[in-house]
Amino acid sequence: MNLIPKVKELRTQEGFLAKKEICFMETGLDIRLISALKKLPCSPDGVKLEIFIENEKLCGGAGVLEAGRREYYELKILEEYIEISAKSLAGAFYAIQTLRQLFKEEKVPCMLIKDWPDFAHRGFYHDVTRGKIPTMETLKKLIDDMAFYKLNSLQLYIEHVFEFEETKALRESAGYLKAEEIKELDAYCRENFIEFIPSLSTFGHLYELLQQPQFRHLQVVKEYKPEPNFWQARMHHHTIDPLNPESIEVIKNMIDQYAPHFASDSFNICCDETFDLNRYDDEGLDVGQIYVDFVKKIIAHVQGKGKKVMMWADILLQHPETIKELSDDIIFLNWYYHENTDEMEKKIALMAQSGKKQFVCPGTTTWNYLCERVKVAETNITKMIEIGHKYGAEGVLNTNWGDWGNPCSMELGMYGMVLGAEKSWSVETEPDDAFYGAVNKLLYGSETGVKSLKELSAMHEHVAWTRVCHNYFAHRYANGEGMKFISLDEVKLVQKAYTEFSNRLSEERWENDEFRKEMLIAAEGLCVMAEILARMAGDKVEPMADAAAWLERYRESWLRKNQPSELYRIEEMFEYLQFVIDR
Repeated sequence: MNLIPKVKELRTQEGFLAKKEICFMETGLDIRLISALKKLPCSPDGVKLEIFIENEKLCGGAGVLEAGRREYYELKILEEYIEISAKSLAGAFYAIQTLRQLFKEEKVPCMLIKDWPDFAHRGFYHDVTRGKIPTMETLKKLIDDMAFYKLNSLQLYIEHVFEFEETKALRESAGYLKAEEIKELDAYCRENFIEFIPSLSTFGHLYELLQQPQFRHLQVVKEYKPEPNFWQARMHHHTIDPLNPESIEVIKNMIDQYAPHFASDSFNICCDETFDLNRYDDEGLDVGQIYVDFVKKIIAHVQGKGKKVMMWADILLQHPETIKELSDDIIFLNWYYHENTDEMEKKIALMAQSGKKQFVCPGTTTWNYLCERVKVAETNITKMIEIGHKYGAEGVLNTNWGDWGNPCSMELGMYGMVLGAEKSWSVETEPDDAFYGAVNKLLYGSETGVKSLKELSAMHEHVAWTRVCHNYFAHRYANGEGMKFISLDEVKLVQKAYTEFSNRLSEERWENDEFRKEMLIAAEGLCVMAEILARMAGDKVEPMADAAAWLERYRESWLRKNQPSELYRIEEMFEYLQFVIDR
C-alpha cells in the first residue's frame, strides 16, 4: 500500500472494496469531516461509510504520549462497508486522509488499520518574507497538501510583509499579506485540523524595519550603511538594540497588530541569530544576559495577551546559563540544518538536559537553491527527528526558508515537507525504495518523480545560485573584485546533464504535472547559470539554454502562484548579466 505516513498496524483480509465510491449521512457529522469526505468519490449507490467518535473530550489537556493517542483511529474496510472509529474528530479526519490515499490504488483490499502519530505536534514552517509571497490559492494548496499528509501545524515566517504601520513604505516594493488574508488562512487551517501559529521576528532579522529612516537609530550597529548585495545584507546587521527603551515599544506594537488575527493560543517570537549583540561583548558586557533580559520583556508582553510562547533556541544554547531564567511553559525551537549527527545530538541533548520543552526543527534545504538538496535534507530530516524522539522532544517543525531571494518554487520543496510529515508521524520510516514508491504515487503521480528530483539536485551541486548572485554584485558594484567561477569541465557537465534531463522529462507527462514543469524550469535555470559563469570568466561555450526565454518562463511560473513580491530583483540580476556577456 502506498501510504504516507506509514500506518502503525495494517491487516488485510480476503476480498476487495466493491467500488471506490462512498455514501454517508451528513446528519450530526462535523462539517470539517463532511468537507474531507466530499474529496472522495461520493454516490448514493456507494459503499456505506460510518464514523464513530469515541470521546471528543480527549482532545484537551493530556500529556505528550496521550496527545499522540488522541489522534488514534481505526479504519475498517469491508466489501460493502467502511467504518471509521476515532478518539477525536482529528483522528477521524486522518482516517479519511488514509482512505483518500487508498483510493488511489487500483483495488482497495479489505483491511483493518490501527494508527496514531509518534509526535503530537507535526509542523511546517514556510518563509514568505525574503523575496516571494505566495498567493492565497498557493497557500491554501499548501494547507491541503499538509492535511493530506497529516501535518497539523503551519507557521509563516514574517519580518515586514504584513500590513504593519512601521513598514508601510515597503508594501509596494516587497508585497505583503493583509489582515483579512491572515484571518482567511486561519479559518482554512482550522477546517483542515491545522493550527496556524503566528511567527514574527522580534529581535534579530529586522533588517527592513531598521532601514526605515524613523528606526535606524534602533540598530545595534549604529554606523551600518546599506550595501548593494541586499540579499546578503538581510542576513547580517539586523538586530534591534535591546538597550534602547524605544525598541521594546516598537516590538510590542507590531505584536499587537499581528496577534489578533490568529485563533492559536501560541506565538513564535523567533529571537534567533542576533549576531550584532557580539558588539556588546567587545565592550565588556554580558551578551547572554542582555539577550535574555530583552527576550523576557517580549515574553511578558505575549503572555500578557494570553499566548504561549515559542522561540528559536540557537542563542540560548550559546548561553546555556540563561535558559533557567525563562519559564518552563516556553517551547524552544531547536534548529539544525546539516548532516553532522554528532552536532545535531549535542544541541538536542543540551536542551533536553535543561528540562525545557523543545521541538526539533530540521529543514528542506531549498534556500539558496532552485530545488531541494535531497541528500542533505534526507539525512537532516530523518536523523534530527529520530534523535528528537529519543530525547523526548514534544514536536517537529520542519522548515522551508527563503534566503537569497527565495528562488525555489513551492513544488521543489515538497519532497522535504512530505518526508518531515512521514517521520513525525512514523519515526521508524526510512527514505527507502518503499517510501520513494509512495512519494512517486501520491506526490508526483509519476514513477520517475524522486529519481528526477535527485538528478536535478545532483546537477545543482555543480553550480550555486549564491555564486551567480555574488558575481553579479561584484561585477556591477565592485569592478569585478572577488568574482568566483566554476571550471569549464563543470559547465560542460551541467550542459550535458541538462540536455539529457530535459529531453527525457519533456517526453513525460505526470499526474501531478506541475512538479515536472518546475523541474524543467529549474534544470534550464541551472544551465543558464553555468553558461553565464563560464562566459563571465571568458570561456567560450556553445549555449544549450536561452537565458531570456528561460527568464520569461521563470517569471510566468512565479506570477501564476505568487505575488510579484521581489521577482524584479531576480529579473534585474539576470538581465544585467546577460547584457554584460552579450557585449
